[in-house]
Amino acid sequence: MSKQASFSSTQGLLSVHVPKKLGGKKVVLVEAEEYAKMKRRLAEIEDTLEKIARGEAAYRQGRTKTVRSLSELGR
Repeated sequence: MSKQASFSSTQGLLSVHVPKKLGGKKVVLVEAEEYAKMKRRLAEIEDTLEKIARGEAAYRQGRTKTVRSLSELGR
């Protein structure tokens, strides 16, 4: 038996076979395209949260600088 659910459809009906180990658990069925979008969005959110955490840590350690304009950075 495969680890993934198998699907078959005829005339607008959809039959889903769920492995026993998923029995009793709540599952959500989404289209593959929507799942891919959600997965990409999750990666973006995780990246953003990681950057925020690094910035907050730098702020707590006093490694940040307050400037009024980018010209004050000395670039």
